[in-house]
Amino acid sequence: MSSTRKRNSGGSHLVTIVLALVLALLATFFGRSRLGEEPERETTPVSGDGLTVHYIDVGQGDSTLITCGGETMLIDAGIPSAGETVTDYLSSQGVTAIDYLVCTHAHADHCGGLDDVVVNFPVKTIYSSVTESSNKTFTYFADAAATAGVTIQVPEPDSTFSLGEATVTVLGPRADYSDVNDQSLVLRVDYGETSFLFTGDAEYDSETDILDAGCDVRCDVLKAGHHGSSTSTGYRLLYEAEPQYCVISCGADNDYGHPHEETLSRLRDADVTVYRTDQNGTVVCFSDGQTLTFTTEK
Repeated sequence: MSSTRKRNSGGSHLVTIVLALVLALLATFFGRSRLGEEPERETTPVSGDGLTVHYIDVGQGDSTLITCGGETMLIDAGIPSAGETVTDYLSSQGVTAIDYLVCTHAHADHCGGLDDVVVNFPVKTIYSSVTESSNKTFTYFADAAATAGVTIQVPEPDSTFSLGEATVTVLGPRADYSDVNDQSLVLRVDYGETSFLFTGDAEYDSETDILDAGCDVRCDVLKAGHHGSSTSTGYRLLYEAEPQYCVISCGADNDYGHPHEETLSRLRDADVTVYRTDQNGTVVCFSDGQTLTFTTEK
């Protein structure tokens, strides 16, 4: 009996070793293991100045100012009447020129105030998901860009560019969509060991294509898609992104009921701390490359 127990114990030990090796190989093959092992991502060098992200309160719309290393990027500018709000805010932050102006997609609550921005500030580079649209507000923006002599460019998926010491990666859109929301530019900004994800109004189809393409969506701060609509910020994105914080840009008592309870429930399930412009006003996040500090207007 004693010798039999020893043989069984040895066989069991061998099986354990084989299983461990198989799991390790699978983790390496898939690049990201849910057993606690994360593939290392190269981090960008950082300076002492840090990176600051301003989620500007423009009511029911989107506008985000990002500054790093003396360079500036503005993503969207809300509805047309928010143009003055955005330009005044930029001036209050000492912005005199814009290195990158991003139009996520051709909806008025994102591109509406961009023509005011182009008229009031020198702009070096404009990125957009499209170069033309039947939407009048986008046409006004495109005309302003043409008058300023700046060509609207559509960046390729997986392309990158630098913003100071930060690196910006274009994750989507991965296809041509009939839904304008899904056509949104999706960007990840990496600064040191911290990351930010900006999704415009991208919904499930675009989110799924980005994830199926194997894009690295991990982030510390997620800007909720489509103002917290139930059609965006799905469980799979949250599972892959693993954000600690989420900022929802929406207007108080808006007609769409944003943010929807379904989205808030998913964020609670994922244990994500939520900031909302309708409740907190403008939300500002500062990164020193390792830690994040939030301040809110309200």
